[in-house]
Amino acid sequence: MSRPQLIDLFGRQYLLPTWYPAPLVTGLAILDQGRRLVSAAAPPVPLPELSRATIVIAKPDHFGDLIQATALLRALRDRLPHARLVLVHGSWARDVGEWLVAHDYVHDLVGYDAAWLQPPGTPWPTRLKVERATRRAAGHRLRAMRPDVYLDIRCGTPSTIDLAIESAATVRIGFGLRGRSWQYHARIPYHVEASLGQNWLHALDVLGLPPATYRGPSLPAASALSATAPIIVQPGSRTPAKEAPNMLWQSLLPRLAAIAPIMLVGNAGDRSRFSSLVDLVPSDSLENRMGRTTFDDLVKLAGRARAAVGVESMVAHLAVGYGRPTVVLNNPAASGRIAFPDQIASLRFCDITADVAVTTKAIMDHFTAFPG
Repeated sequence: MSRPQLIDLFGRQYLLPTWYPAPLVTGLAILDQGRRLVSAAAPPVPLPELSRATIVIAKPDHFGDLIQATALLRALRDRLPHARLVLVHGSWARDVGEWLVAHDYVHDLVGYDAAWLQPPGTPWPTRLKVERATRRAAGHRLRAMRPDVYLDIRCGTPSTIDLAIESAATVRIGFGLRGRSWQYHARIPYHVEASLGQNWLHALDVLGLPPATYRGPSLPAASALSATAPIIVQPGSRTPAKEAPNMLWQSLLPRLAAIAPIMLVGNAGDRSRFSSLVDLVPSDSLENRMGRTTFDDLVKLAGRARAAVGVESMVAHLAVGYGRPTVVLNNPAASGRIAFPDQIASLRFCDITADVAVTTKAIMDHFTAFPG
């Protein structure tokens, strides 16, 4: 996930294109400017009383994004303890959504499968059909809830502005970086130098609530570490470019196993693809949990781990949230730095395209400096 690049046009910021021609950004800006001038005569829509409001937070993304969003969800719960929070999420993250309800981050869930976010390999006619059906159902559910505020915290495409309109929320708030900004009643400021988590927290400023600084996900308390606490390792990613070469694991895992037990995590596909890794660690120092965990399991495992190393992933976010020494194996060509908080001493990025010996030493030095 690379850092979004913005340009200023007509006094507004717009996200540079990733899938459509660059001149279209100027077209979006002209349309925005015209509609903004037309709507300028309309009186501004004031914020409703928030103390007991129904607030929709739309984040129909994948696991890692929802974990980062816990900082915003917890901040809203703490500042508005009697408000009702409704999370819009994709069906692929249902387990995470149910976990958020069970742990009092939000009160209700509404499913919406935006076409661009559906699983890779899904045919586009199927994607569009599913999006149309889930948006219709989501709009019906949201209108019945009579939301006071709709927070669309998607920075880019797809935003959920159409669903925001269908919800009939009193106030619609979002980034508007892909255009149609006139359809938001207020815009969340986007700072290029800030992490995604911090930019989402800027919604608090728009709502007139006390600000917060993103230091990682907000997670339930973890138990005290045991003497045999493992180093949790996640080698796999949905994006192959983010995965470290096997040579690095061959160099690194035996050295990690010399200081702590190793716990491998991932999905069932990872268990097959990375089966050779189990031979790099003595059996009495290895626990292979790949393909054998639920989301709730992963949260608990991260909470009892001594440290974590792996791709830019859900597990890395969980480890940062628990303050564990964490190494993110980073490919500069597919950088995920924007997804993590800045200036966290226990977090280090290591370049998987660098010399294996250099990267191995950097990781070991980090875990030595921050033993957990």
